[in-house]
Amino acid sequence: MSENVDHTSLADTAISVAAHLEAELEEALLEHRLTRPSYLVLDALDRAEGGSLGQRDLVGRVRRTSGTMSVRLGRLERARLIEREPDPDNRRSVTVRITDRGRSLVAAARPTYAERATRLAEGVPAADAPSLAAHLHNWLAFFDPGEHEAPRLGVAVAGAAAAKRMRRAVGLPDVAGVIVLRVARESAAAAGGVSRGDLIVEAAGSPIRSIGDLERAVQRSTDSITLNVLRGVDPLELGVSWAPSPSAQSPSAH
Repeated sequence: MSENVDHTSLADTAISVAAHLEAELEEALLEHRLTRPSYLVLDALDRAEGGSLGQRDLVGRVRRTSGTMSVRLGRLERARLIEREPDPDNRRSVTVRITDRGRSLVAAARPTYAERATRLAEGVPAADAPSLAAHLHNWLAFFDPGEHEAPRLGVAVAGAAAAKRMRRAVGLPDVAGVIVLRVARESAAAAGGVSRGDLIVEAAGSPIRSIGDLERAVQRSTDSITLNVLRGVDPLELGVSWAPSPSAQSPSAH
């Protein structure tokens, strides 16, 4: 990005534009008694093969957190717009299927949504629209790097501000990073030697200044990632791998 761009203004303007877009699209869907998040869920299911998706795939397609998605799906199920059932191939997974009632509702709402989106896009000069679309796609990829299933590190972390407070409380120096609050048993992080209280300051060669920085570094990784941490004041380099070890015998090892 050009050095003469005011990055704060750019971020604030993008947020303001997004707020306007979301408010108007929500308004357009009111006549169909849908919110935009519900519309996006139904639209994704309607376009999916067989009208169904695994809940994790659905979370990725509509860019919602799993907790938020569970609440949303509960409401849609009570309205008889979707059905949920355990995945026969994976008891820990849930398959979400759109009902005929859901298909009818989203089919009626789709033209309204598209028409409003077209009107809102008139705010961008036609000659600039392709370039803007490409730039926005690239910017979104910064936060959501790919469509592959993101590996799971297996840690709960607190952001930089909380990390500094926690380290100060025990007499440790302020260092930018995110602090590990919990490490899941048998997780990739546990196998790699990550411990509760570790301050993650770098991942895959990039500085970690926020939880988002860590999430993006993990998402962009393939079969492993190198974490630089401070354990107290001692620097450590830890290798975390998602690839099964050569000696792994279990077909579910990861």
